Amino acid sequence: MSEIEQPQEPEKTIYERDKTAKERQPAEDGPRAPAKPKPKIKKAFVAKKKTFTTDKPMEHRVRNIRMTSMESAKMIWETLVDYQKELAQLEIEDPDKAYHDWEKVEKFFIRLAKKYSICVSKALGGSLGWVYQEMEIASQTMNQELIDIIMKTEKFKLPEPVQTKLGFHIIMVCENQVHAPREKPPEEEIRHLF
Repeated sequence: MSEIEQPQEPEKTIYERDKTAKERQPAEDGPRAPAKPKPKIKKAFVAKKKTFTTDKPMEHRVRNIRMTSMESAKMIWETLVDYQKELAQLEIEDPDKAYHDWEKVEKFFIRLAKKYSICVSKALGGSLGWVYQEMEIASQTMNQELIDIIMKTEKFKLPEPVQTKLGFHIIMVCENQVHAPREKPPEEEIRHLF
């Protein structure tokens, strides 16, 4: 048998550690390197509620559900308020969430008006159109007492049902705007339309 020689390491390797480099020292209580600044968290835009005041007369786009008894009006009003609260509790990252929720409440109001209202406006989802203080009153749908109540009602709120001579009303003010007086067309133009 022949003896097999094992390879041996050379005494001086090609890759030696640089002994001139300084050893890393553990940090002491001396001055430290400046810490990285923490990134600022951007806040979501939240629109502030602005109040609009003017001396000019206002008009409101209104929806109405008229009932025969206060109990039935309260039941429908509580259903609407509960639905509005459920929508408010849903967490969605949408800056226009409040407006989208109000649109959903208005659509729900329309369905309830078409089904339960005893007013002539039920076919239109309870829409009374644009209501202003000095308007001509159609006795079937509203009276001056109801107009006064509508003018005091805030937009985006569902006040408790109110009683007038016509019945028990659930009122919903959908929009507000400054009243612009409209000119009545002359009688000759009206005759040509019919």
